Amino acid sequence: MTLHDFPNLKRVVLILLFCLSLFCSGDLKAANYDIGVYYFPGWHSKSDYWKDLKGEPGSRSPGKAWEERYPLLGFYPEEETWVAEKHIQWASSYGIDFFAYDWYWDGKRPDLDHAIHAYLNAKNKSKLKFCIMWANHSDVPRSREEFTDMIKFWSDHYFRETTYYRIEEMPLVFIFSPTLLDSNAKGFGESAKTLIWNANESVRERGFKGIRFAAVSNWKPSPKIGKRFSEQGFSALTGWNYVMSNRERISDYGCMVETYIAFYEASKKLDGTIPYIVPASPGHDSTPWHGDKAHIATNPTPEKFEKMLEAAKRLALKQAKDPRMIVIESWNEFAEGSYIEPTVKWKFRYLESIQRILKPKEKD
Repeated sequence: MTLHDFPNLKRVVLILLFCLSLFCSGDLKAANYDIGVYYFPGWHSKSDYWKDLKGEPGSRSPGKAWEERYPLLGFYPEEETWVAEKHIQWASSYGIDFFAYDWYWDGKRPDLDHAIHAYLNAKNKSKLKFCIMWANHSDVPRSREEFTDMIKFWSDHYFRETTYYRIEEMPLVFIFSPTLLDSNAKGFGESAKTLIWNANESVRERGFKGIRFAAVSNWKPSPKIGKRFSEQGFSALTGWNYVMSNRERISDYGCMVETYIAFYEASKKLDGTIPYIVPASPGHDSTPWHGDKAHIATNPTPEKFEKMLEAAKRLALKQAKDPRMIVIESWNEFAEGSYIEPTVKWKFRYLESIQRILKPKEKD
């Protein structure tokens, strides 16, 4: 007796085999990953950064107005709740799962935390989770106490929020410069490894399982890099903006896309040393801030971005375990030329690309 004697059973088996082949090849349209976006909180009502964008006298970009980068929402007061509610509405409507807010600590208190306050007061915050990306590019921490106080602040003000993004019940925290963290720590007899260990011990005393720290690095992924960060206690590795890894200061955005795809391929050789959070970026041109020292990816378009997103999706679908996610740099880095927030030039096209490639809606 064979399958030929049971034609209906044969049909069922063939369908199951077909579905299995789709799953193994990563061609399923259903996204079994989350999408995060870094958020730069630099646009409050009194921010000098608006002057840079407008090219006003005395700014870092005098005489040059970057009109194509003007946000569709206008020069908004980011500290007001209605701005957060609009951003939450737009991001969540196009498939984004969380914002990772750039977060600054001067050793005693946070700086530029107005955007998180606005988010926490937003009526629709349940539609979009949040976490923090510790922007540690300074000499902080200068002591164990400064670091411990910061961890306590996170625990008391953010980690208990129901909308804080977690992996296996542990809050996720990105660290912008793991290298600088280690260097600063050595200045007072510690290391990144001991600080991360103590951070986890500290939050466990407050009832949390621990913290999932993600190392942000523009280095090309490799087993050596993965082992280094894993041994320091990081739970994941990701990138910020790989245009900085390109030796050419100015190149076409298409070259930046190819660099990302090459780094995606390199990440497959991490050999299980550390999970890889897939990064993506719509572009980079920091001329408004850095003038002729800026790294520039010329001629970015949503269509070119989609090629990067397609490669990011293929990689994310093939990843075997959490954290399975794609993180985009960024929502509103207008002065650095890296943004998906609706602007005068592109309107909603970047968000539409994200939804179309990463989170396509099911047809009725």
